[in-house]
Amino acid sequence: MSSRFVFPGKQGASALGIVLFSMASAAGAQEAAPPAGDTATLEGPAIVVTGIRGSLERAATIKKNALQVVDSIVAQDIGKLPDPTTAAALQRVPGIQVSVNRNNELGDVRVRGLPDVLTTVNGREVFTTTGRRLDLQDVPAEALARIDVYKSQTPDLIEGGLAGVIDLALNKPFSFNKPTAVFSARGNYGKRSDKADPQFGALLTDRWDTPIGEIGLLVNGTWSRSSYERDQTILSGLRSSASTPLNTPGYLVPNILQNFPEEGVLKRTQFNAALQWQASPSLEVYVDGLYTRSHDRGAHYGANVQPFTTNVKMSGAQSSGDCFQARVTAAGQNPTIQTDAAGVQTLQPYTVQNLCYLKSATFSNVVVNQTTQARDIVQANKQIAGGLRFDRDGWKADLDLAYQTSRSDRTLIVADIGQRLASLTMTPDVDGIAQFTVPGDALRSTDNLYIRNSFQQQFGTTKGDLFAVRADAERELAGLLSKLKVGVRYASRAADSYQVTLNTAVPGGNIGTATEARAVKVSATGLPDDFLSIGSPAPGINGGSAFYVPSPDFLLSSRGQDALRSYVGLPTGRADFQKDRQFNASEDTISAYAQAEYLIPLGDTAQIDGVIGGRFVRTDRTITTFRASGTGAALTYVPVSADATDEDFLPTVTARLKLDNGLQARLGFTKSIRRPEFADLNPTVTLSLSNNPFVQSSGTAGNPDLKEQKSDSYDATLEYYFPSGYVSLAGYYRRITDRVINGAATETIGGVDYSVTRPRNLGGATLKGIELSGQYFLDFLPGALSGVGVQGAFTLADSKIGGDDPLAGNPLQGVSKYNYTAGLLYEKFGISGRLVYTYRSKYFDSDQTGSISVRPIDAADAGRVFVPTLLSYVRSAGRLDFNIGYDINEAIRVDFGGTNILRNKTRDYLGQSFATFEGFYDETTYSLGVRVRI
Repeated sequence: MSSRFVFPGKQGASALGIVLFSMASAAGAQEAAPPAGDTATLEGPAIVVTGIRGSLERAATIKKNALQVVDSIVAQDIGKLPDPTTAAALQRVPGIQVSVNRNNELGDVRVRGLPDVLTTVNGREVFTTTGRRLDLQDVPAEALARIDVYKSQTPDLIEGGLAGVIDLALNKPFSFNKPTAVFSARGNYGKRSDKADPQFGALLTDRWDTPIGEIGLLVNGTWSRSSYERDQTILSGLRSSASTPLNTPGYLVPNILQNFPEEGVLKRTQFNAALQWQASPSLEVYVDGLYTRSHDRGAHYGANVQPFTTNVKMSGAQSSGDCFQARVTAAGQNPTIQTDAAGVQTLQPYTVQNLCYLKSATFSNVVVNQTTQARDIVQANKQIAGGLRFDRDGWKADLDLAYQTSRSDRTLIVADIGQRLASLTMTPDVDGIAQFTVPGDALRSTDNLYIRNSFQQQFGTTKGDLFAVRADAERELAGLLSKLKVGVRYASRAADSYQVTLNTAVPGGNIGTATEARAVKVSATGLPDDFLSIGSPAPGINGGSAFYVPSPDFLLSSRGQDALRSYVGLPTGRADFQKDRQFNASEDTISAYAQAEYLIPLGDTAQIDGVIGGRFVRTDRTITTFRASGTGAALTYVPVSADATDEDFLPTVTARLKLDNGLQARLGFTKSIRRPEFADLNPTVTLSLSNNPFVQSSGTAGNPDLKEQKSDSYDATLEYYFPSGYVSLAGYYRRITDRVINGAATETIGGVDYSVTRPRNLGGATLKGIELSGQYFLDFLPGALSGVGVQGAFTLADSKIGGDDPLAGNPLQGVSKYNYTAGLLYEKFGISGRLVYTYRSKYFDSDQTGSISVRPIDAADAGRVFVPTLLSYVRSAGRLDFNIGYDINEAIRVDFGGTNILRNKTRDYLGQSFATFEGFYDETTYSLGVRVRI
């Protein structure tokens, strides 16, 4: 369901409640009965949905008739979902939360705050490489006919979605009554990138009566180019200014003042086709194919200031007045726990200091690191599927076979240069994001640039494949049991990851360290002149200053990589994958289910119906990798593997009371599971040694003992459907066991401190909340005003981590407590439009407990051997979108739209204060398009 209503600000939720109340008060008659059997599939009679109103009413019908708790989005017309991307459309659905990704697109779709969603296309499980879900941006919204979000599950749905299932439905030829051709073209302009990009789509379909039966064929393709720019400013790692070299007690100073302009071009291609053959009145044969490809070529620049390098001075420091007591080591960092040979734990030596956030400060003779992280990522998915459908005399049977492959090839090249700046002034909070002032034109000069730190190369390939066969049968019955449905499914999954990571120190010394005297100027390296270029402007420096960086085109070229390899003493050519950085996984799943649908009449005006059943699942999994042993010529790799077998029974019980006046209520219970991510099961530790003295060495490690996450879910709804609208109230409660979270901690390996991130199972968690939603077209208004409609949704999600985990008592990661969307709709005289405001409250984004940042302590904690929890949160924020279109005639439509037109930013803060430590500049996009339907 797509929810829209305009009331920005804190008043939006209360205004939404008033509007929903008025919807219910205005209702006076029962909605006409929907098509029989129109629940969770587009199969059946040919359906043509046109316009905003038609799509919303169709979505409401699906919601009303579904066996599960379902919200849907239906395309307004062929190739026309209500928003430019799948995630953008889903943000309107009650209980859905999204966030902005690196490409400045909406992504990270969560159902009721949980990311553990199973993704299907036409009911078939799909994924991206080694993951458990599909990157939704891989399938353009233009290719979809409909999206269904299953928030509660029935036994016939594929298991694996702890939070639910998102099904993407592609168009099929038998959904059209006549030959149809649709062509679309659109131009999209990004305000931040200051570039216009094209987007094209075409759909062709027809059906023919032949001597062997009716045959339908549909082909659909889309292509787009998207230029993106998403800049960020980060105050990384808060330290005490009392430490060397600043020697000025009393202030919190970031370890690194980071400015990261992010830019690139993302190209997407999608093609899908479907063939349907009605071989006889009772037998249909079909074949489907889907291909998607994305190519992301971009760069992450940095003008990163390092105030704790040698000989830096701080002056003009002003306190913000926000202060706290903290434990501080001699290096100005948070003390870590040390364990001796006897297992006795102690804290690093520390003092207790009173520290205040800065309002402003100036740093003299400070080092700036000017870096480029250049990337090239190509990702492709392919799926071919086919099967049979039988339908006769109350019997239905389906046999479906599908095979999918998914592959991603990634190149990441990092090179650093840098210099000392005479002066830099930091102002941490300017409209919620830090700003920096650098006098003169030093950042645009090459005179004093030195090569720094290291030359980093990362090449990786991840891939996966899935073969699945499924058979289902159902029988219509008479009496209290109205239908019996059974089925089996076999799935064989493989996931493989290969990687090489080289981090090679540059010759000579490094400015900002004791070896600065041996540092080499860029001009003396002998590298080609095109090694350097002017990067994208950093909005955090002088209000938008560009600076010299290693050229991303140079870094991504074979010529450039070989030049740098030769400079640091490596052989030319790309290195082979490292065996201790790979894993290979296989997983076989067998499942079987049975469910019975029942119907109990309660007189002539009411009935109770529902589902009782269960699904049994057995999963066998093996993951293999290699562990390095020895060094140099004695280096060998020892195979390491881990096996697991899980058996689960997933029961479901639902009941719905349905009255003839449009009122209905639901109750339901279901159990669901989420299997561990393959990468999280990798039983080795992968380390990355940093050659930058102010960037901590890092590592990742899997956990082969991770357990499946499990959820007991309870749902209840009260829904009222009336002419021109509906209103719905839903409540839910989830009890989750073995919830997985990733956390970093400092580990000493080979005498080096690494920040190692590991996944672990939490003891348990609860998630509960309510969802209020509705829509109404104001048909009773006169003339042109009768085309006005309103739509809105409000969600409350309250979560809590339990058990004895260090995060116990905190909310679940990524769960916002409040979400709402509010919008105005219009459709009349060929004009249709939407104006929508979407709001998401703060949420816990990452666990920073293992970082070097100092943090508040209570007086009673001063002597305890523990590290206080430190979480980062994303601030509450909203975004306003609009779209307006006009039908020139029955064949041609033009439209104009904009997203994030209020220019919302994403801003993070640490738990002890509302002081922002990370800020992102989100994109504002305007689009103009034309559609031709023949």
